[in-house]
Amino acid sequence: MTRTIDRRQFLETSVRVAAGLSLASCVHPQASETSAKPSETSQTNGKPWFQISLAEWSFHKALFAGQMDHLDFAKVAKADFGIDAVEYVNQFFKDKAKDENYLADMKRRCADLGVESRLIMIDDEGDLGDADSAARTKAVENHYKWVEAAKYLGCFAIRVNARSTGSYDEQSERAADGLRRLAEFGATHGIAVIVENHGELSSNGQ
Repeated sequence: MTRTIDRRQFLETSVRVAAGLSLASCVHPQASETSAKPSETSQTNGKPWFQISLAEWSFHKALFAGQMDHLDFAKVAKADFGIDAVEYVNQFFKDKAKDENYLADMKRRCADLGVESRLIMIDDEGDLGDADSAARTKAVENHYKWVEAAKYLGCFAIRVNARSTGSYDEQSERAADGLRRLAEFGATHGIAVIVENHGELSSNGQ
């Protein structure tokens, strides 16, 4: 696979970004215990103040072009970049959510490499804020299989979109309805539902 960024540059950039986020967390009144006490953490166990995971979308061009196989993602993360946590994108194994053998292979490869599966980013399963209630229900149910797959792989969450149509208030109500129902299902499996600021209403900070 041809890479446009080498390992050193990638890690240096990642560390700068993560360090900035860590500093912001230290200043924020709701900072986590780990980020609020970086010196203590560093001194007691010698581990970094933070850890990063690698999003599979970073390789979307190579994956879509067939230059890289989804099953090799964990190996690339670990061997090429020294990162031991990954975030999957369902588009690269969209017909495998219920394929137990395939999921078992993914899980086994991660275990062999010492790589942790963190979450699955979900696209193209319908709008969770669809104006049509039946279509919205279908979209919610389409995500169920990914919640189950995430649970099996050892993830803690799935990332979803909150697309909708209508006025601000209508979109808020519709998206909240779809997300609530999906989150309730996720809770029964110990899987969190995370919304990405991915355009339209979800990118509105208010």
